[in-house]
Amino acid sequence: MNVADICSHRVVAVPLGTSLSDAVTLMYGERVGTVIVTRAVAGHATVAGILTDRDIVRRQLEQVADFSQLSIADAMTHNPLVVRTADDAAQALQKLRARRVRRAPVVDELGAPVGMISTDDLLQHIAQQISGLAAVVASQAGASP
Repeated sequence: MNVADICSHRVVAVPLGTSLSDAVTLMYGERVGTVIVTRAVAGHATVAGILTDRDIVRRQLEQVADFSQLSIADAMTHNPLVVRTADDAAQALQKLRARRVRRAPVVDELGAPVGMISTDDLLQHIAQQISGLAAVVASQAGASP
């Protein structure tokens, strides 16, 4: 099964020029801890970064800066891991593990964000696979040879 079938297709994104304050307001309003930061490339949005609530707190503490003094570019993670819609679950898990992150934007063949994949999404997918396998084993255990 590929990432397009597993990921959340809810994309909460802001353009790179958005103020940090506006991004935080959006995050609060949408009840998300992560937004994708985009930039226009050849007429479509591509992933420029990712901004998490943790990024915001860390940058504010590191720079001992007033919230209004930080830009989205100051706080976001630049060049984040992106996962392609055609990647399978094992590839996505390997990429997340290699980068030591819990979530990543999912992009189409043009690099445009179409969703987010998280370790929770992958764990749920794996649990369904194991449950299906367990059902097969259970049904065979009751069958006569």
